[in-house]
Amino acid sequence: MPKDLDHQLWRGQRPWFEIWFAVVLDESRRRALWLRQSLFIPKEGDGRATIWGAYFDADALPKTRAGKRIVGLDQAITGESEQLVRIADSHISRSGAVGGIDQLRWNVTWSGGKQPRDELPTWLPAPTHARELAHDATAEATLEVDGKDITLRGRVFAMHLWGKKRVPTLHWIWTPWLGDSELEVTAVSLRDTFSLGLSTLSLGGHDGITGTPATAAHPHGLVTSTIAGTRRLVHAHAWADADELVGYAYRDTDGRDLMVAQSDIGSAYYESFQRTAPGLPWRLLDERRAAGGVAVEIHQRAKLPDVSYIAWDDTTQAPHITKGRHVEPTVEWPAVQSIVALGLTYASHVKETGQTHERGTPPATFAKHLRSFIANSLSEYTPVHVPTYDELLAALDDVEPGLAAKLRDRMARLPAVMDYEGEIAVVALDNIDEAALTAGTPQPLGLAACNDLTARICQVFGEGTQTPLAYWACAKSFPRFLPVAPRVWAPIGGLAKMPELELVTRVNGEERQRGTTRDLLYDLPAIVRATRQQLGRPVGRGDVILTGTPAGIGMKLSWLDRKLARLVSDRARKAEYLISTYATSNALMRPGDVVEVDAGPAGRVRARLVV
Repeated sequence: MPKDLDHQLWRGQRPWFEIWFAVVLDESRRRALWLRQSLFIPKEGDGRATIWGAYFDADALPKTRAGKRIVGLDQAITGESEQLVRIADSHISRSGAVGGIDQLRWNVTWSGGKQPRDELPTWLPAPTHARELAHDATAEATLEVDGKDITLRGRVFAMHLWGKKRVPTLHWIWTPWLGDSELEVTAVSLRDTFSLGLSTLSLGGHDGITGTPATAAHPHGLVTSTIAGTRRLVHAHAWADADELVGYAYRDTDGRDLMVAQSDIGSAYYESFQRTAPGLPWRLLDERRAAGGVAVEIHQRAKLPDVSYIAWDDTTQAPHITKGRHVEPTVEWPAVQSIVALGLTYASHVKETGQTHERGTPPATFAKHLRSFIANSLSEYTPVHVPTYDELLAALDDVEPGLAAKLRDRMARLPAVMDYEGEIAVVALDNIDEAALTAGTPQPLGLAACNDLTARICQVFGEGTQTPLAYWACAKSFPRFLPVAPRVWAPIGGLAKMPELELVTRVNGEERQRGTTRDLLYDLPAIVRATRQQLGRPVGRGDVILTGTPAGIGMKLSWLDRKLARLVSDRARKAEYLISTYATSNALMRPGDVVEVDAGPAGRVRARLVV
């Protein structure tokens, strides 16, 4: 093996692949460039050399431009001196790259950065080797995109990979702008699923951390990474929506394809917890957010849903297409006048919370703020911002003036502790005659799937107070905390009773809730009656009633945990125990997670938590 591991290493051996790539992130965190030059030589048959390129712009439509140019191996030339490889008119050097494909050309220079590392010692008998060319270096790129000149200034990451076989599974996160630090997560597996793999997580800066995380890729362009120690716990999430991802089919030397999805305008979230000794509660030590400016890459055999992939022999990107669902008969949402939420309405949910239901007892009711309402599009995710520490304290102070100051003295950081509640909303499409409904006469009511999102940390401060429902409303009234189906299902003739519907909630593709309206403890007239009592007036057009959630929410406590929680009178201490539960929970949510609520003819709603 030549000592110079940056230049082309192919000398006629088969099978073989070799790749040089660079990722340039603009300092705006809204635009980026990805470029690659590769050699592919199968065990038998003709090889090829390829120039790849992708441009990302979060503010454009479409958000990605991607393609490649395929040429013969005779056009791949071993570089000399600074120039490492040249394919046709494109080249990559130690300090930059020049080249292009149809509708996209680039001239990139970089300098400085961190000392390049070898990912694996070259003497190891690994199928793939890698060596960094530039790591968090200063970069400037001049681009021509569809005939328009664009300049990027920011940071670059460049690498050279080579070997006899590609690793089939890879997760990669990189952002130079996570607070005042750089985050990188790399995980590779020698199998089609993540096993027999290697993984690393590093966060630079004053309170830097390195470790070996457990990583996973999820269906909606999400990569999660966790380091679990006896005294320190770290979670890192990075994600990109389908229209922010570029997909490529890479042919491996064994003849199979690898489906690679990547974005360089993704987002990331990082949190770390600490405890003084095993068995004691976890406390939030650090929280960081990056909205944009994040590289996210997922290599696996299967395609990600809704991502458009460029086939092995194709050279251009197909248009991004999302699949919506429109079930008749549906109507547009009326102008929303009020949102009334009902609690503890499903027998299964009452049971999982350790409570009991006495026949004849009305449901708990409270009002959600109108700012929480947001109608989903037919095809895309609804982005829902996870409240920051300051936003949480401000909301709590609105409920209980002076509480924020007390908490700032006691708790320097506070996570939202996000939870989902898949529900069916009853929507008044005109004025409702309550007496007629009780008598069995259908009324102009429609139904829609919804997600009653909750910041549990706000809810816990209401325990033991005289007005706990005010804290419930606080926890559920942040902007966009009620994503709903795009349209309202309006059965012809109206509704006299709640139809039998199945309600299914999935988080990152995993089923969490499956319930049926047969499990409701209240009939439709009782639901309308409770709403009228909450409003202090008859139910009319634009009133939205959230009918509660079945079992399967993320906030699960054992009977012992519930009993111990009731014994704690200090609300801040209760919050500390909740945070400790959240630290180790796989059921509660974090930024990047996608929640889907499906209620059959009442529609479907999809939301992603974002920073």
